[in-house]
Amino acid sequence: MRGGWVASPWYFLSLGFLAGVVGFRMGFRTGNRVALPVLQGVLGWGVFVMAWSFLSPGWAAATVGAWAFGTMLISVYVFHGRPEETDARVVRAREYRASMLAWLSSGRGPETTPIATARAHLRELALYLLAAAATANLASIVLGALLLNYMNAYVATLLRAARRPGTVLLLGWNLWSVVRVAAYVVLGAAAASPLLVWMGWARDADAVKRLAIAGVAGVVLDLALKLALSRPAGRALAAAVDLDAARDNRAVRAELTLDLS
Repeated sequence: MRGGWVASPWYFLSLGFLAGVVGFRMGFRTGNRVALPVLQGVLGWGVFVMAWSFLSPGWAAATVGAWAFGTMLISVYVFHGRPEETDARVVRAREYRASMLAWLSSGRGPETTPIATARAHLRELALYLLAAAATANLASIVLGALLLNYMNAYVATLLRAARRPGTVLLLGWNLWSVVRVAAYVVLGAAAASPLLVWMGWARDADAVKRLAIAGVAGVVLDLALKLALSRPAGRALAAAVDLDAARDNRAVRAELTLDLS
C-alpha cells in the first residue's frame, strides 16, 4: 500500500521545488544554452510523472508549479550576479530583455494591438499543447524552462538596475505572466493524460477535466489582465528602474559627490 509521508502531497511539492533548483544548477554549470532547459525539463518531468502515479493529475500539476517556483528563485539569484554568463547561456535573454525594456521606455504595450496579441498567445498555446500531448508533458516542460529562464533573466536585470527594489520585486514578474504560467502548468498536465494512459498510468478523468477548465480560464484571464494592466504596470515599473542601466545590463551606479561647503 502506498502511504506515509513519502507518498504525501507535501513530499512531492518539496521534491518538485528541489528538482527546479537542482535542474537549474546542473544545467547552468554546463555552460550550454540547450542543455540548460533540457536538464531542467527532464527533472521537472520526472517528478511530474511520479506525482501522477502516486497521487493524482491535480497534484502532478501542482508539483510542476513547485518546480517552476524553485526554478524562479534560484535562477533570479544566479542571473542577478552573473549578467554576462546569463546572456551567453540563456536562449533569448538579450532579445526578450530588449523587447520588454522597449515597452517600459515607450509606455506602449500589448493593449495597443489586442488582436495581434491574442493571435500570438493562441499560436504559443497551440505549440505548447501539441508538445504536451505528443510527449506526455516532457517537451512542454522543457519549453516552459526555456521561457522561465529568459523571463527570470529579465527580472534579474530589473533588480540589478532598480532604484526602488520593493516595487521591482512586486511588479517585475507581471501578474498576467504568473497567471499564464499557472494556466500552462495545468493545461500541460491535462494534455499529457491520453499518452500517459496509453503508457499504462491510471487517469482520473474528472480531475483532468477540471485541470482543462481551469487552464482555459487562466489563459483567458491572462490575456484580459495583460490588456487591462499593461500600461499602468509598465509606468510603475519604469519609474522604479534605471532604464539606461537596464539596457546596459548593469547595476545602478551610485553618484559620488564631494561636499566642500
